Amino acid sequence: MVSAQIQETVRVTEVECADPRIDGSTVSLTYRAKADGATVHEFTETIELPGSVDHVDPAVLTPVLRLLSLAASLSYFKAFAPAAIAVPSGLTEAERRFAGEVTRHGLGEFAYVNRIPEVFRTEIAGPTLPETSRGTSPGSAATPEDPRRALVAVGGGKDSIVSIEALKGAGLDVGLFSVNSYAPIEATAVAAGIPLTSARRRLDPALFELNAAGAPNGHVPVTAVNSLVAVLTALALGYDAVVFSNEASSSYGNVHWEGQTINHQWSKGIDFERLLRESLPAGAPQYVSLLRPLTELRIARGFARLSGYHPVFTSCNRAFKLRAEDRTSWCADCPKCRFVFLCLAPFVSRAALLEIFGGRDMFADASQLTGFQELLGVEGLLKPFECVGEPDECRVALSLLREHADWADHPFLALPEIAPITATDAEREAVFAFREDEHLLPPSLEAVARAV
Repeated sequence: MVSAQIQETVRVTEVECADPRIDGSTVSLTYRAKADGATVHEFTETIELPGSVDHVDPAVLTPVLRLLSLAASLSYFKAFAPAAIAVPSGLTEAERRFAGEVTRHGLGEFAYVNRIPEVFRTEIAGPTLPETSRGTSPGSAATPEDPRRALVAVGGGKDSIVSIEALKGAGLDVGLFSVNSYAPIEATAVAAGIPLTSARRRLDPALFELNAAGAPNGHVPVTAVNSLVAVLTALALGYDAVVFSNEASSSYGNVHWEGQTINHQWSKGIDFERLLRESLPAGAPQYVSLLRPLTELRIARGFARLSGYHPVFTSCNRAFKLRAEDRTSWCADCPKCRFVFLCLAPFVSRAALLEIFGGRDMFADASQLTGFQELLGVEGLLKPFECVGEPDECRVALSLLREHADWADHPFLALPEIAPITATDAEREAVFAFREDEHLLPPSLEAVARAV
């Protein structure tokens, strides 16, 4: 196996995180893969912020940069896993905890797919530094104050669109943000009538060469990185809050393995939201997810009413391929396409849904059956490693389809593999309920979320 040959040849025992550097608006993150104390690979990642942070208090800026360095290190660490992550200049206990949690849970899918359980026991090495002042203490459930200016992360999908419109309707001063930019993100900003501000993240090309040579590869908690880039952007541009649109469903895992719940969406879940809020320094912008108390199905119901965005949004990963020629709005053949098709169907007309998907009826495509069964939680099948909702939401959506005039007689619903799948009245009520104790929203934003 090529990856094993790479590991044996270089004998990497640790990936070292150098202190992050910033020059105006350019962040440089350097990592060194070491074998027997000698550097065998060095990487430098750059992030171009949309504004300078020269005016930001170093007591706030430096800790945020250090958290970003730790989160971004996983893209390089995984190429040499298992190994240690080392910070020679030292870490506070809060930083050590952050690095450990992000590694253990954020690389859960990577460890599972590559069968490297040692990742769960990764050593975070480095001397202990004195603690800095932080916004909340570990384990605290304190909520932030009501924001004045909110920087909203935009991904081009339905969730961020629902957040944008909800916040606009509440009269908040809203700015839009993305890490890198793609057509659906830009089209969302145009439809919203709000300028888009983008940061640009460039991974070291040497990493792609290692991956092509067979180094271990796989999913990393990119939302953790994007969240910290958003915090830096908010500091640069004077926003007092960073708002993501991660919902209740993202905290639901895929599979239990090696004593741990593996969750593709861990860095979108509430545990990461708490962790980051507890790790940020005092004086940093508030970090919160507006849609946290809501399920994907409730959000889909709200999005169905925003028809002006229907021609421009997409949740399909193929819209964000690195090469422009590989991009498409909806591939109609992946878990995310299937999920959005299923969860929007109860709330829009059949004609409107088919128009969104370029005329393709995914229910009529026999090759999609197993994929829909995975979403519906059929025994023996795993929830897809993608950003999709919980099986009970999908079962409720299916039950609602049977009551929809446009869909009730669709042959898909009569298939022997689908017909027995139902949802109870209690499940329906739970799916559309506001999850009172599963969010960190301040009062003003809680009111906004309840209105969705």
